[in-house]
Amino acid sequence: MGKGKDRNAGSPKRSVESPKSPSKGKGGGGGSSSSGNGSWFKREVLKREIPPINVTPYPLSTSTEMAMAMSSEAQALQEHVKVLSKSIIELQATRDKNETTLNSINTLSDKIVAEEKITTNNRNRLKRDYEQALGEVGEELQLVHRALNTVYQIRAIRHDLRIQAKSSGNKETFRRGALMKMLLNCAQTLPVWLGGPADKPPPLSGSVPPESNYIVKVGDMAACLVRGSEGEENWILAEISGFNPSTGRYEVEDIDEEQKERHTLSRRRVYPLPLRRANPETNPEALYPEGTIVMALYPQTTCFYKAYVSQPPTLACDDYEVLFEDSSYVDGYSPPLRIAQRYVLPYKDPNKKK
Repeated sequence: MGKGKDRNAGSPKRSVESPKSPSKGKGGGGGSSSSGNGSWFKREVLKREIPPINVTPYPLSTSTEMAMAMSSEAQALQEHVKVLSKSIIELQATRDKNETTLNSINTLSDKIVAEEKITTNNRNRLKRDYEQALGEVGEELQLVHRALNTVYQIRAIRHDLRIQAKSSGNKETFRRGALMKMLLNCAQTLPVWLGGPADKPPPLSGSVPPESNYIVKVGDMAACLVRGSEGEENWILAEISGFNPSTGRYEVEDIDEEQKERHTLSRRRVYPLPLRRANPETNPEALYPEGTIVMALYPQTTCFYKAYVSQPPTLACDDYEVLFEDSSYVDGYSPPLRIAQRYVLPYKDPNKKK
């Protein structure tokens, strides 16, 4: 699937060329290193192509805008945005500065390939450059984490503003186009899980399920199994408006403005959306593999339907490619459709008794 797509476009890339071993007698002296297995030097071309940063404004309802106008948190929000902007500028400047080290590694590697030998001096220089590059990457990671923490704080403030607006009695309304844009924005800005080499992704990271006692927070969205007007059962996207610990039931509200129905559901009829994206390059185990049966949010709708994973993401910014069951097609499946990680969940049979 995805024929012709360059999955590495606009992202860090590494290509490896392994030149043929020099003929016998070449590179045999002058401190060169040669092995008898036909591979004497592994040439690595280090490249970083940074995609442009595109900030899409999160569509706000009228009630949220009113809450911002009346709330002191609006000023805090603006201050956090300024901090984020400064962090991104600093990160980009640091990356530009560190590019010198990568260029040095590439230039020296080209020289080694051209001369078909590795002198002691070149080996030591290459080692120093790689050690310096590792230190610089650590510096960049600290800046990335700092920027991400600011993003989390901004998201938390905006979430609180929405809750304030709704609790004050202001009705939140979205036009259809704005709603779809908001759902897409939520998926694209979902944080990526970043952990150490030995760290396992926590619950609700990618495909990792929630803990058994997890309670979805008020204001968060979840997949909810509701009964339609004709008795049919459907998984819909809804917002949690309350939870009663004594009964173990949620109060949820259909996210679709045209429906805007409220439902009281048991915990078994509510499944939370992921709180973090999984990075396929570091935690592929936190993604649904090819062929997995899932339920996914059909494009331009607010309903989840049965689908099969055609291709999982290969980069953290990638979507799944899924095939929806659809009897209108000859083979019974839709063409591959791209669905964000946030809206791909484990399959739950709506006809199974709850």
